[in-house]
Amino acid sequence: MTETTNAPDHILIYVHDPMCSWCYGFRPTWQALKKQLPKTLPVVSLLGGLADDSDVPMAPETAAYLKEVWTRIESVCAVPFNYSYWEQKPLPPRTTYIACRAVIAAERLAGRGEAFAERIQDAYYNEATNVWDVEVLVNLATSFGFRGEAFKSELESADVRAVHDEQRALAERLEVTGYPSLLLIRDEQGYPIAVRHGDADGMLEDIQNLLASPQA
Repeated sequence: MTETTNAPDHILIYVHDPMCSWCYGFRPTWQALKKQLPKTLPVVSLLGGLADDSDVPMAPETAAYLKEVWTRIESVCAVPFNYSYWEQKPLPPRTTYIACRAVIAAERLAGRGEAFAERIQDAYYNEATNVWDVEVLVNLATSFGFRGEAFKSELESADVRAVHDEQRALAERLEVTGYPSLLLIRDEQGYPIAVRHGDADGMLEDIQNLLASPQA
């Protein structure tokens, strides 16, 4: 058994998917919150996954629903979307797992998973890019400073797929039901942190109160 004596007794877990539009909307708040978190609080990112691998074009009603979601997020979170993404024919597939694996690949290769997740978001939501396509992701990675062949090999590896499976399984054990999700793990107990778009200060207060509470 691995020795855990020096493991921290509290961890903040962030569960997300780079192709989750609400995660994109939460990004400014999450960036602001991280700057204010206690230095002694470790932060761990888990890649969830909204939709398994698929090359089947999504149904028109699904596309219409997602466009409405984008409009709502744009209003609530004040982030921009490029709606020309929905003009392509045929419609794109409903698939996000490969983007999650791309983030894991970037983390494993260079410790740049979070930064690459943001690059995927920008390419998807602002540039109307098909970030569910392997070659598109490899091109993004190349422009991001990775060697294309090395990134593609990592992205398509069984190891990266296994890591994603493990992270999704952990999120399920933590009873995560949507993205983005934040949980404070303290003394092996999980405490959900309410996601408040645009209110990093309020979320910080929630976290600080849990850390200070003897009952947490």
